[in-house]
Amino acid sequence: MTDVLLFVDSTGMPERVRVLRAEPDEPHAPGSPFRTRMITLEDGRHLSQRRIHPAHAARPEALDALETEIRAGLRLVRAFGREGYPPEFTRLAGYAIEAPEPFLLLDPLRKGQPMAEFAGRLMVREQQKFEYSLFRTLRLLEWASLVHRSIGPGTVRWDGSRIQLTQFGGAELAGRPRRRLGVRPWASPEQREGLGAVHPLDDVWSAGQLVHFVATGRESAGDRPPPGSGQALTDLLRGVFEEDPDHRCDARTLLKRISGRDPVADLGEAPDPLRAGRRRFDELLAHKGPHAWPPQPEPAPAPPTPEEPPRPDAGGRGAVWSLRIPRRSTHHDRTGESG
Repeated sequence: MTDVLLFVDSTGMPERVRVLRAEPDEPHAPGSPFRTRMITLEDGRHLSQRRIHPAHAARPEALDALETEIRAGLRLVRAFGREGYPPEFTRLAGYAIEAPEPFLLLDPLRKGQPMAEFAGRLMVREQQKFEYSLFRTLRLLEWASLVHRSIGPGTVRWDGSRIQLTQFGGAELAGRPRRRLGVRPWASPEQREGLGAVHPLDDVWSAGQLVHFVATGRESAGDRPPPGSGQALTDLLRGVFEEDPDHRCDARTLLKRISGRDPVADLGEAPDPLRAGRRRFDELLAHKGPHAWPPQPEPAPAPPTPEEPPRPDAGGRGAVWSLRIPRRSTHHDRTGESG
């Protein structure tokens, strides 16, 4: 195969590379707007190429999902860098959104299977390792101000050591208005209804449902897992499914309950995409010295207070006088009376 691939890598640099080999498309997941295949580039890289499935080519939401996954991938790469990139996330390698057939490139998935394959089958020690890796992943996402919004048995993989979170096509920055996404029991009620703003606790709800599913092998019939799942699991998930989102526990609390180390303690300040530019600006400003900014203009003098025109004296003596007209206050003091 001699196709040439034109794309932008995760650092923003353009690439032009020959494709030596392209594998057949993987089996198409029902409902997914994407088709995926492995490709080998002439420089030896093996990458996963995700393209829009022909059946979804005319649907704007398919391109939106591709762009969303690209934005999420860039967010994670820029937040954690190459050396410190968490293995719990898929890693964006490149993308071409303006191509006739838009696509993105991902580093190959680690070995493992979707969590649906392990429901009710993990031993106690494996279940603990799974829970720690999942809650750690939530904390890292929270630190990056990113919410996955699709955590479930099909998007979380397990290799016996740690999870890998995939399919960021529904991801969103924390604080953005919620869009309807997901179904019961995996998505929180607010997310299913598209109410309020996106919040990391949306992912905590989904993760709690996944923990219950993997531990028991049963999906919740409603928004709350059924009783009788064991005291240890009940204690672990206490507060995860509160009706009021403000009263739900967060990922940090879940890590504390299993005595897991908080990964954010090693990361320091939250990511700022403009940090390098701000630093450079400050350096240039310091180099220019005190005259870097133009002098501030002197404030204009206040206009004179208007005076009442002369009028005859009330006593009829013909004398004239003037009174300064006081300005009426438009503010109120703490008692509500005019000042």
